[in-house]
Amino acid sequence: SRRVFKQRNRNVVRKHTLMGMAGALAAFFGSPLGGSLFALEVNSRFGVEYFEHTVEAIFCGEVCLVVFRGLSRLPIQSIWDIAEPKLASAGPLDVITGAFIGLLGAGVAACFSALHFKVMDVLGHFGLLDNSLAVWRALVGGSVVVILGMLIPHTMFWGEAEFQTIATMSPAADLEHIWPTSGLIGFEMDTGWKAFLVGVCKIVAISATVAGGYRGGFIFPFFAAGAAFGRALTSIIPGIPVQLACLCFAAGINVSITRTSLASSIILCYLSGEQQAMPGVLAASLVSLFATSYMPFIKTQIVRSDLDSSLFYMKGQDKHITDSYRNLDEALNKA
Repeated sequence: SRRVFKQRNRNVVRKHTLMGMAGALAAFFGSPLGGSLFALEVNSRFGVEYFEHTVEAIFCGEVCLVVFRGLSRLPIQSIWDIAEPKLASAGPLDVITGAFIGLLGAGVAACFSALHFKVMDVLGHFGLLDNSLAVWRALVGGSVVVILGMLIPHTMFWGEAEFQTIATMSPAADLEHIWPTSGLIGFEMDTGWKAFLVGVCKIVAISATVAGGYRGGFIFPFFAAGAAFGRALTSIIPGIPVQLACLCFAAGINVSITRTSLASSIILCYLSGEQQAMPGVLAASLVSLFATSYMPFIKTQIVRSDLDSSLFYMKGQDKHITDSYRNLDEALNKA
């Protein structure tokens, strides 16, 4: 924006930045609306604060997704099949259930946050946060990840493929990108207790990876952890549909950390092909967002400084419009 188009207006540069983010995330998630909203929500702690750029960002996400999928010859479709048959409808009970699971997910996210900041304090105590000791820091984080992976292979993956195996409690042989798939002890996720263990170890692995300074994110890993906790929950309360439990738990954890309540709901339901789960998943996302509003995890998420003047697309550029709004405000206050 600044170098190619020589833009200096802050609002225009911001728009171009959000469009670029939306394009990348839409292509990454394979969901044009979900990825674009993720780019808009992740900058703030509560909702879409840069709302005036919503349409342009979504448009860019749609274009980039088409270009990426077209060049790579990949279909635009769901990639997970959690259970058959898919949910045929949704009711008020599903919304209430989703809200309950979202609260559980918020609790898991709070535990993760406390664990991670404690891990960072320990690394800081030993001076490993200094970039001159980055190799040692990476060694510590990598050692934790490798040890957990050797014992529980389900914790070793950081893409979208593992979600399918965990959500369906498939044999470890179905895990991709690792050998041997059974690990050192032949671990199989075939009971509710083992599903809970996978979720806990996945949370620890995420913290170790981020604390170790490794590149990458924690969105799909949180999805996978949520799927494991969801399967553990269904073993306790069998009446909850597996799809709803896994998706709502994944949304609850991810939204608590990334603050992306709208995007996470759309992405999870789209990738799983479970459109009827949307009411429950959205309830889970919103409840977790409210429940963890006190707990900002991503420190760069700050309140928009020019939010009060955001209705003016180019602040100070059109004095007539600005004066008109000011006069209207004064008239309404007098009334």
